[in-house]
Amino acid sequence: MECYLGIDVSKGYADFVLLDQNKTKLEEVFQMDDTRTGHDSLKKLLESQMKQHQISMLYCAVESTGGFENNWYSSLIGFSKDMKLKVARLNPSGVKYNANAGLKRNVTDALSAVNIAEYLIGHFEKVEYNEQSSYYSSFRSINKHIKLLSKQQTQTINQLKMNLYSAFPEMVCFCKNSVPAWILEVLVKYPIAGSLKNISVEKLCKIKHVTPEKANSLIKKAKTGVASRTDEAMAFLISSLANQLIEKQKLIKEHKLYLEKHCKGEEVTLVESIKGIGAYSAAAIMVEIEDIRRFSSPKKLVSYFGLHPEIKESGDKKAIARMSKKGRSSMRGILYMCAQSGVIHDSHFKRIYHNQRSKGMSHKQAIGVIMQKMLRIIWGVLTNKKVYQSDIDKQNQDRNVIIVMDNHEKQELKAKRRFSTLGTDAPISNTQSKKRKVHLESQVELVERVRDHQNTPEVKI
Repeated sequence: MECYLGIDVSKGYADFVLLDQNKTKLEEVFQMDDTRTGHDSLKKLLESQMKQHQISMLYCAVESTGGFENNWYSSLIGFSKDMKLKVARLNPSGVKYNANAGLKRNVTDALSAVNIAEYLIGHFEKVEYNEQSSYYSSFRSINKHIKLLSKQQTQTINQLKMNLYSAFPEMVCFCKNSVPAWILEVLVKYPIAGSLKNISVEKLCKIKHVTPEKANSLIKKAKTGVASRTDEAMAFLISSLANQLIEKQKLIKEHKLYLEKHCKGEEVTLVESIKGIGAYSAAAIMVEIEDIRRFSSPKKLVSYFGLHPEIKESGDKKAIARMSKKGRSSMRGILYMCAQSGVIHDSHFKRIYHNQRSKGMSHKQAIGVIMQKMLRIIWGVLTNKKVYQSDIDKQNQDRNVIIVMDNHEKQELKAKRRFSTLGTDAPISNTQSKKRKVHLESQVELVERVRDHQNTPEVKI
């Protein structure tokens, strides 16, 4: 008999429930602490339950809760060496929507454990029980901390600019996109306009990257400025914010360097072989992917990180929106910078970019296409364990241009029309009539073009 263990994790403890295939409780909800005693007690209890109910396979699941589930997940993986059980992490959104579909409105830890177990039973085909390597777990925590530091840096920059507008508004013109390092050094010593009025050019030039021209400009602006806040309290605050930014930048650099030096392996080397992707970016990408076997196709990898287009269709109206952005934003931020670099240093990416621009796409839209292409190449090099070769990807792209040519709509139409032929006699709109005529007229030409390419051998990346 196969059974299902739902685990609702809280800080310091977890609630468990054991269900059979008919969603009948074999064991009422019980609770264990996240301690060695609690984990050992769980193992003994599961062993006794498997013998008592003659369980042939026990399927267990925890929700991804930001890290609180890691200890339980790791222990259950360890139990699988002695017991017949499999463990999975579930997206909390899927469990929530499944519970809502069953008209369950109450939310308690005990009911959440039941909902998790019932999700395993009702959506067994959607659950992945592959054991993921823990190699990237610690590195992932470092990468998360880098994102946190970056977010804090942005907040500090915004706060500095807001206060600077009142204390030294003329300085804001040097901080349009970001705050340069030399500006921060100046603000640490001379945070308000009044502190710069009587400073000599020579003294100001002792700060790195401050040229005589910049020094003269700053002193002149300080003397003729319109600052409304020139008190000591504002000077202290701006100097403090500038110091914080310097420290944040230093910490981010140190963390990125650590990840770049220590997160190594065959997968990172393969990803780094793609032009435009540096050592840190390759490590960060693998930290997010973890195991390429989680994704059975490049399309799933693209969707996982929200780079797929959303299609909205109703009658004759059809629009392909921008990328969905429903996946992890961290990967998109990394890929955006990699795509920018790839277009500069790789002729293959450059050709794709200019091809999209010639179709009327903006720069960011074309970069989005490159980001998706990079993810597909990443899937290819990791799956086949071969370094990136632009010529091979170009051959595959040229070979598939006839088949792909956005045939999704035509294939979908063919599937819909499997019981009736497509004609123009129905009382349809003019838009629909034109679409059908174009589709019917193109069939003969498409068949001939596909026949010319059907013997072309496929080359894998």
